Amino acid sequence: MSQRVLALWVAVALAAGCDTSQAPAPPKASGPPPEPAAKAAAPDLPDKEELEAGMEVLVKEPASGRTADANAYEQDATVPAGKLIGACKWAAAPPRRKAPSPEPIALDGAQAIQKPEKGEVDYYRNLGLKQESYIADAYPGTYPRGVVLTLRRVRRGPRDMLPRATSMVREGALKPHIEFCPVHERAMFGTYDSYPSHLLMKGIATGQEALDELLTAFDRDTIKPLPGGGVHYTRRPAMLQSSVVHEVGVYEVTCRRHPWKRAYVVFVDNPYALVSDDANFTLDNVPLGKWQMDVWHPLFKPVKASLEIEVRKDETTEVAVEFHPPDCLKTKE
Repeated sequence: MSQRVLALWVAVALAAGCDTSQAPAPPKASGPPPEPAAKAAAPDLPDKEELEAGMEVLVKEPASGRTADANAYEQDATVPAGKLIGACKWAAAPPRRKAPSPEPIALDGAQAIQKPEKGEVDYYRNLGLKQESYIADAYPGTYPRGVVLTLRRVRRGPRDMLPRATSMVREGALKPHIEFCPVHERAMFGTYDSYPSHLLMKGIATGQEALDELLTAFDRDTIKPLPGGGVHYTRRPAMLQSSVVHEVGVYEVTCRRHPWKRAYVVFVDNPYALVSDDANFTLDNVPLGKWQMDVWHPLFKPVKASLEIEVRKDETTEVAVEFHPPDCLKTKE
């Protein structure tokens, strides 16, 4: 080992408060000294190595200098709260009594894969892909699924703030189909599919792009079985992250290569939000007072896009969220 490398190793040990007399012998040098470590990435972007290390990535503060929000939500377990329950239903009972079957994805025409790789069409065709179903059965009729309900401007309450959105491409679809993400955060995207996806994330109201990037394929040759069961991933594909979104709103996520892949990220400033996939919904620990509840759906138009609710002490507030029924429900089978 060169004197330079040995001196450097001893200096590091002493700086860390180590007893060099008991420390293990430094390894023998097998070549020239290593190059100095690369300069850390800008504070708003993870290192490339950090992205490739695993599916979970620490989201760092943006470099813009915006570090605080005067209207940020604060969790406070002492805030008096009540319960909100409700139902999502059609404004008029449609004559049709059963939800229509989801349409299959044909993989041609408007749904054709853009510049498919070898074997890609068969890969997705074998998955038996179908369109997202937004109508479900409930005796004696049907109800809308995928209803997004959010309360406006709740600044303090007993609920934890929601974690950042992390969506995965798997089995030919983006899952979950609708997810929440706090403002001043990034949405994350990973994959388990064997072919790449080019994801585009854009604000529905503003048209602002937050992501336009290729998500590399998941290489199944990197899955290695472990003794006694289980598997080990020798390499995971890098996750994508959107730019930081500072405003409340809905962002649509599509794929430039696979037109049927579609999902939504709803950016919120408080944790009082839910996606109703059942006929009935419950929202616990809602602070007492009057609130505006916004209603949004990817396809169906609500009778009222905003409802006023009041949560009282020791009471359960009930609300009905109504939608205009789509044409497919207006005729009998």
